[in-house]
Amino acid sequence: MVGIEADMNHDDECDNIGLGCALEHFSEVEEVLNMIDNVKNIYNTPSLEVEYDKLNAILKQYYEQPHLLDPHLDKILGKVIAIIKDKESPLELKHATFNYMYQIIRVRGYKVVVRHLPHEVSDLLYVLTFLEAEDPNNKETWRSRFVLLLWLSIVVIIPFHMSRLDGFAPGQPDAGSSKKLTVMERILNICKTYSMSKDCSAEACAFLSSKFLVRSDVKELYMGEFFDWACKLHSNIQDEDNIHYGVLAAVAAVLKHGKRDDLLLFASKLLDWVTRQNYQQHKFMLVRKYGVKIVQRVGLTFLRPRVAAWRYTRGSRSLVVTLGAAAAAAGDTEPLPIPEDDDEDIPQEVEDMVELLLNSLRDEDTVVRWSAAKGIGRIGARLPAPAAADVCECVLSLFTHNERETAWHGGCMALAELARRGLLSPVQLGAAITAIVSALRRDEPRAAGGGGGGRAARDAACHAAWAVARAYDASQLAPHATVLANALIATACFDREINCRRAASAAYQENVGRHGMFPHGIAVLTIADFLSVGVRSNTYLVVAPQVARFEEYTRPLVDHLVELKVEHWDCAIRELAAKALNRLTERIPEYVATVVLPQLVKKTESIDLNVRHGAILAIGEAYQALSQAQLANGNSASTLISSKVDEDIRDLVAKLRLKQQFRGLGGELMRQACCHCIGQLALAGAPYHGHETIDEWLNLIEECLAHEVQTIREKAISAFPLVFDQYLRDDNAVYGDMTAKQKRVMLMERYCEQLANTGVSGLVLRMGYARALGTLPKFVLSEYLPNVIQSLIDCTKVTETTQKWAEARRDAVVGLTAVCQTMGIVDGVEKYVPMIIEALLHCLSEYTIDMRGDIGAWVREASMTGLLSICRQCAVEAPHLNSPDVVSAVACGVAQQSVEKIDRTRAHAGRIFTSLIYNDPPITNIPHHDALKRIFPPEEIELKPQANEDVPTSENTNVVLWLFPGHTMPRFVQLLNYPAYRYSVIKGLVVSAGELTESLVKHTTQSLFSYLNTLHSDKEMLKSICDTIIKVFADNINVKRITTAIFNFLDRLLSSGAVSPILDDPESTFASDILKYLLIELRGGKNIYKLLDSINVLCQLIQVGGTVCRKSLGQLVIYLCYADRYVRRCASARLYEALTLYGDESSVPDENIEKVMTILEQTDWEKDVTELRPIRNELCDLMGIKRPVMKQKAP
Repeated sequence: MVGIEADMNHDDECDNIGLGCALEHFSEVEEVLNMIDNVKNIYNTPSLEVEYDKLNAILKQYYEQPHLLDPHLDKILGKVIAIIKDKESPLELKHATFNYMYQIIRVRGYKVVVRHLPHEVSDLLYVLTFLEAEDPNNKETWRSRFVLLLWLSIVVIIPFHMSRLDGFAPGQPDAGSSKKLTVMERILNICKTYSMSKDCSAEACAFLSSKFLVRSDVKELYMGEFFDWACKLHSNIQDEDNIHYGVLAAVAAVLKHGKRDDLLLFASKLLDWVTRQNYQQHKFMLVRKYGVKIVQRVGLTFLRPRVAAWRYTRGSRSLVVTLGAAAAAAGDTEPLPIPEDDDEDIPQEVEDMVELLLNSLRDEDTVVRWSAAKGIGRIGARLPAPAAADVCECVLSLFTHNERETAWHGGCMALAELARRGLLSPVQLGAAITAIVSALRRDEPRAAGGGGGGRAARDAACHAAWAVARAYDASQLAPHATVLANALIATACFDREINCRRAASAAYQENVGRHGMFPHGIAVLTIADFLSVGVRSNTYLVVAPQVARFEEYTRPLVDHLVELKVEHWDCAIRELAAKALNRLTERIPEYVATVVLPQLVKKTESIDLNVRHGAILAIGEAYQALSQAQLANGNSASTLISSKVDEDIRDLVAKLRLKQQFRGLGGELMRQACCHCIGQLALAGAPYHGHETIDEWLNLIEECLAHEVQTIREKAISAFPLVFDQYLRDDNAVYGDMTAKQKRVMLMERYCEQLANTGVSGLVLRMGYARALGTLPKFVLSEYLPNVIQSLIDCTKVTETTQKWAEARRDAVVGLTAVCQTMGIVDGVEKYVPMIIEALLHCLSEYTIDMRGDIGAWVREASMTGLLSICRQCAVEAPHLNSPDVVSAVACGVAQQSVEKIDRTRAHAGRIFTSLIYNDPPITNIPHHDALKRIFPPEEIELKPQANEDVPTSENTNVVLWLFPGHTMPRFVQLLNYPAYRYSVIKGLVVSAGELTESLVKHTTQSLFSYLNTLHSDKEMLKSICDTIIKVFADNINVKRITTAIFNFLDRLLSSGAVSPILDDPESTFASDILKYLLIELRGGKNIYKLLDSINVLCQLIQVGGTVCRKSLGQLVIYLCYADRYVRRCASARLYEALTLYGDESSVPDENIEKVMTILEQTDWEKDVTELRPIRNELCDLMGIKRPVMKQKAP
């Protein structure tokens, strides 16, 4: 539906088209013209829909730059109208053309397009007749009716009396009868008919009515009749079946475009009608919206148009004055309005209408509130000064804490409209800015109100601040500039919503440009511009600290964080606010230490979970920042913290535990916050050494390490090493009845024991403690290194009890890698490297599967990362540990993972593999290192960073996209040239090529078979690869993960022709080996899916001929009498297809092939097995193979 009302809010002129658009002209104009010409040929064919979609795709590119169509509108519309007005054009062709025209109107807007439509006298009767012939209920041709109504709206403006178009005199006896209606009556009937339509024709009809009924020759005869008809039609607007939105829109449109003198006769009646209907309580938004429009336009009818003499003179319109030029250019300031008599009496109806509009500012829907706000602004501009002041006071009364967010939003929009028109007196300006600042601070959960949780109110408040800047002089704004600047910049930096941050930045920019009273305006605006405030984390952690360099903003920003954002309802905002407080503390450490910290400590006693959570996070961040800040005397700013506050912070965890606030769902947030706070306090070196609170902290961290929620474990893991490093480093420190050294011994023994836990909570215990042990500082690990490494290695092994605990094994691998990083190789884990490498290589064979899928992939990915890390360390510290056997095993293991089936794992392995190749310093003993560099040239890869595992997306189009098999498979297949990688790569390719995922199978098989086809001239290499395939098959008998895939792989391989030289070689044992291991795999098994997959391989082996063919046929005929009927049916169908393809190469006598295939085709293989056995035996005789004999059951 074309939004007519939305278009009404747009300016006709296009002075301000989007600056970010890239298109420069309507480049597809010729294509569009050809499509219009072609519609004659395709209007009654299926191609029309395709062309229509193509036109839509072209035009929708210009939604943001519709003005680019303007130079070509006459040409385009000329072609369209020519087809429509052509008498030879079929009706179906005209409707198709109207559909094309509708697309153009939808993009460019009806106001512009209507001006380009023909509007001669002859067009009136043509369009009118066409519309009368249309069925208003036809759902297929609504676009035609929409366009015709818009066309008629421009035609009806013909500048002479419409009675001249009638074929009879107005006083003629038949005039006005059903047989002879005047043109005006016919158009009126059209307006009535289509205003009751249920499609968008009703909105087009409203536009038509606004043009037709205000004509001088029509208004006297039919305007009153139309209003009476509309009022009668909606005598009971609460009756849902009788509501016609188009009629209400038409009434509102006529009131908008009609002359005041003409409308004044009907104003009282319309007002009485609309108020009696109690539209404000109606449940349909459109009813309330049009009710507001009718009320405000009736109100404007009661008040004569004028420029209010008391209106505030608008401010400077030139940036030259603002930026300090000596004088403004001529015409930069607006002249004073001509005073008018201000003693006009206000009709009582106007007061009632203003009251209705004020109530509509609280409406649930934004569009209704926005319409009411505009109505208040328009009516206020026509009121005397005292009455307008009363209206402003009523709007300001909406800004109370007991009002809902909808009222705040409506109030802000009304303030913006009043300010924009200069209707707020300088006396009321202070109250208005106070209301705007209060609205900028509104932020409540969305569930708490209907206004979007304060988001809409803040956005509207920014609009009001923008309007104030444009309407008032600097002298009037000066007393309020600093307050408004602080509110806007706080919103721009700290608001949750991107639209509010950008709106605040725009309002700040407008104020800086218009009056220049904001402190450091240009400098701050450069920092907090439209782009920089787009990313929330950037505004909190980068923009705000830069703005805080200016002392006028520092304390207000800190106060805003502490008062609002630290206790925000969104957890992510609370976390960001705490980090931002950390960045801002260095600017005013004295204030944070003496004022902010006591406030935060008090907030920890709140019953509100959000307040407690944010306060605890902020305490940790602020304390840590104070420890880093230096005072003028050289002391740390943390010395400013009072002993009372220090004690309260120290005892915080104990108090929370005493109040049982670590329990339940809220306890999860408290645990996270406390762990984070503990880590920050430890990092700050809080003076709690030897105090019992350290035991309390460790107990909490241990509980969190065993918690099932991953986020809680992560917070505990972060705090764990910081507490050890700060409070357990001094061996002589005493905690209770033991020293710090004894306490470390006790704790480490307990932690290592938890890695072997197999109890109910064993999984999360292992996950938490494995990661935690890996983060411990070097002085702790060095004391207990053998125990820690052995415990972590044991945790990486799969046992019967822990088979499904892949997450624990992953975290053990991560912990093991972290221990190596912390300790280093030389004088660290040097003697343990072989056993660590062995454990990590063993983890590469982890393929645990549960209901979530291949969870072993997590372990394999962590293992590859660990292997790369250790190899890099060895390359730097101990190159001799990168022995040929170790490096070869690592490279082959990673290469296998690089061609397996999971995209994420394959991409991770690809990056690891290329990082091994291009490490600096080089990792020695990589097999065929130079050849690998040729396969993976440096310009086509992005190396995995040493420290950060996240690889940025490259703009280089030549870079390998590791997630896509089409990029990776052709490269890794080339590793088959080198014996060291051949077995591993084939093992991975077998799994991928035997998968069910179409894209993966396609790229894998294409890459492999293309490579094998290049080896037909190198038979030895091809034979070696085939032998390796057989070895993979033999080594993985009864391994479900491999055998299921290898059957599909062999089927595709044998049918591809890629190994035909091997199959044609009579001395080759490749086919017989496949058959041998296939029969071994099938032995004793009753897995029906495995049997079905084996049928395909057996059918492919028929092409080999000889003994292999006879044995394959012997196995297939067994399946023809298998107990399961589906197996029998599949076996017969596949055998028929195989004989069709390979009958000439098979061992079946040529003279019997046709008969065999006839029997296979005509037999119902779902019959009873006893009936099928004789047929099967006949087939055996015809194919020259032995009849199967049933095994006798042992007595």
